[in-house]
Amino acid sequence: MTVFLASYLNGVDRKGRVSVPASFRAEMAGHSRQTVVVYPAPTNNNERKYLHAWAYDDFVKLAERINRLPALSPVRQRLARTLLATARPLNFDDTGRIQIPEAMLQTAGITEHMLFAGEGEYFTIWEPSAFDAQTAADGAFTEADLAELHSLWQS
Repeated sequence: MTVFLASYLNGVDRKGRVSVPASFRAEMAGHSRQTVVVYPAPTNNNERKYLHAWAYDDFVKLAERINRLPALSPVRQRLARTLLATARPLNFDDTGRIQIPEAMLQTAGITEHMLFAGEGEYFTIWEPSAFDAQTAADGAFTEADLAELHSLWQS
């Protein structure tokens, strides 16, 4: 099972290349393909923009879950358009970098630096100040979120 932990700040070059944190690459070492699948996070219009990133094998599992929905289901069609159609498999170069497409960088507002945030089975990629603002806003929910997590341990 892949588990991405911690946060890392890395610079982005003019071509959109960035080094994926070594601990994240190590998490993916046992996967069938050394590929990161990246897509813009689905958000409502007023939410902060960022990118989701999955190890290839784990993204395939997500796609398989989507494909279990009936083929003509509106839910399946929306998820396919929102996640599968926008996803880009990105291979590592010899130095552990990936090249994120310019359109994705623009969507997330990323210019010189990006923040990689481990979120368990996937990680997210943020413009650093947007991540800081989101984590500050998340603080208002900490008590309720921990209570919900605690309720899962009761069963």
